[in-house]
Amino acid sequence: MPHVVVEGAGDLQSLYQNFAPMLQRADEEILKVQEFYLAKSGREALLDAVVIEQGVARSFFIQLKQHDTTITVRLLPATDPEKTAAVKRVMALVAKFIRTVCPASRYGKTNLQEFLEASVAK
Repeated sequence: MPHVVVEGAGDLQSLYQNFAPMLQRADEEILKVQEFYLAKSGREALLDAVVIEQGVARSFFIQLKQHDTTITVRLLPATDPEKTAAVKRVMALVAKFIRTVCPASRYGKTNLQEFLEASVAK
C-alpha cells in the first residue's frame, strides 16, 4: 500500500486551517484534492481526491493519521483505487502540502520516494 510518513509534522488542526483545494494539471492528467474532513478527535482526517488520467477518473479518499510527532499519508482502504502513477502523485502532493505547512518536517518511511522527489523538482 502506498504511504508516506511525515516526521516532525504539526497537528492535523493546523493542516485543516491551512488547507485550500489543490489542482494540478499536466498533459492529459488532472490531480484534485477537493475537501479536508477532520475527525472530531483531531487525530485522523480524510481528503477527497480525484485523479483523471488517460480519460479515466478515479475518486478516493486519502487518509491522514496523527501519531505523536508524525503524520501518515495513505489511501483509505474502503475506497482503495488502482495504484496508478497519478494516484501516487496526488499522495505526494498531499505530503508536500504537509511539509509546506510544517517546514521543519521531513519525509520518513515511504514507498513513494520517486514521486516525492518529482514533486520537489517541479
